[in-house]
Amino acid sequence: MKPDTPQIAAAVDALEPYLVDTLSAFVRAESPSGREEPAAQFMEEALRGLGLEPERIVLDNSLLKDSPLFACPCMPDNGRYNLLARHVPEQGGGRSVLFNGHLDVVPTGPQRMWSRPPYEPYIEDGWLFGRGSGDMKGGIVSALAAYKALNDLGLEPAGIVGFNAVLNEEDGGNGSLSTIHALKNALAKARLTDFDATIIPEPFAETLMTAEVGVFWMFVDLTGRPAHAAYMNTGVNPIEAAMAVVADLKQIESEWNAPERRPPLFREHPHPINFNVGRIEGGEWNSSVPCTCTLGLRISFFPETDPTQAKRTIAQSVRATVARVNAFLDVGIRFQGQFAPGAYYDMQTPAMRALIAAHAEVNGVDPEYFASTACTDARHFHHLADLPVTCYGPQARNIHGIDESVSIASMKRVATTLARYIVDWCGVRPMRRV
Repeated sequence: MKPDTPQIAAAVDALEPYLVDTLSAFVRAESPSGREEPAAQFMEEALRGLGLEPERIVLDNSLLKDSPLFACPCMPDNGRYNLLARHVPEQGGGRSVLFNGHLDVVPTGPQRMWSRPPYEPYIEDGWLFGRGSGDMKGGIVSALAAYKALNDLGLEPAGIVGFNAVLNEEDGGNGSLSTIHALKNALAKARLTDFDATIIPEPFAETLMTAEVGVFWMFVDLTGRPAHAAYMNTGVNPIEAAMAVVADLKQIESEWNAPERRPPLFREHPHPINFNVGRIEGGEWNSSVPCTCTLGLRISFFPETDPTQAKRTIAQSVRATVARVNAFLDVGIRFQGQFAPGAYYDMQTPAMRALIAAHAEVNGVDPEYFASTACTDARHFHHLADLPVTCYGPQARNIHGIDESVSIASMKRVATTLARYIVDWCGVRPMRRV
């Protein structure tokens, strides 16, 4: 009854047109954070096409605000929703898994910098290009293809297999938080106890994530004193103060990256802790000392660091810099968007050992491990659901950058591995005849 790996690989290989067509349509469904509805609608139909019935889990941040992992939202709820679909066997007995992936993508940047328009997918040299192709619609399609390949072999999982498509991963993570809240509080048809493990097919090049840094976003609002540029010494320039703030924060970044401060899993990374100046807005007129300036910052820290202490350290640095630059400056600090404690992930649980074995069976070698210097939704399942979890997805290039793309060959390998995992972890049975 169980297919062997060559049979699974052949079934996935036959699905290459499905992979390409599905991902291309998915990329065309523009879904920047806060406006994911086109991708949600597409995903709803893609799940139905697999014979699954998706349930909408409406995002309501008022229900999440007391969670220790709640991120102050950057966008209104606006009735947006996650999608959760499950294959539920008539008779239980198999173990279960939840595939979790985010629908939202980051802004494209100037479209003139792209070789082709970012939401018009195309294939070149085995790579499918377009915003979101790598991060992380390609991984989601790989998981769907794994399930479909088994169906095409006349098989269905003997345990529950779930697909959770979520909002807001890129700017806070409250999408996955919303599903976990619904599962824990009987607000959905599914229950948290339905699942024994979670796999998130983020584009980590077929490695297994063993750790991730913590991250928070902060905004620094500086207000100075405007003046004519001819008499600039009578004004107070908040943009110049912002430059000093960044310089002092970069010094802290260097200290946190010092080799003696790195945990073992991050020791070999060239630069694990990153303070990113993602946005700067300010000024009104070239010939005027500006009145205001706002910095948008992304700060990371190692899993051992308490997130509250990290926020306190950075805020104190900002205030000290501003006070040193000019006592007349007004400073406001807002923590909004991403808020994620770091985490370590146990690769020795039965669920993770099964994924390691599936990768080895498909690829002929054990997988490599990866300590991520980005944050992912895996933290929610680790800290709040106590489920074995990792990220395992295809190889991608230029995520969050220009000409983002994903390897089609890697998607097929991931789909084959995930199908092998379903066979070994969940078990399979002949499909029910309807």
